Amino acid sequence: MLLFDPTISLGVVDWSWLHDHFSLVTNPLVESGHFLAQKIEDPQILEKLQKSWQNFIKSGQVWALGIGFFFGWVFRTFTGS
Repeated sequence: MLLFDPTISLGVVDWSWLHDHFSLVTNPLVESGHFLAQKIEDPQILEKLQKSWQNFIKSGQVWALGIGFFFGWVFRTFTGS
């Protein structure tokens, strides 16, 4: 879908170069707008995020993440990358 037909010539000015800029199919802002305009079917998303975070802390996965970051940093320091 185009905002206007770029093949129409107004005589003096060639407007065909605007086709790529105003095409709604290839516009990344319109594509991301479809993603943002979706209907949320589960309004309790914050509660689920809170429960997931609490499980992450209680199960000890946060310690595994921290230890992994530490050893990764040490390995990167020794290899000089």
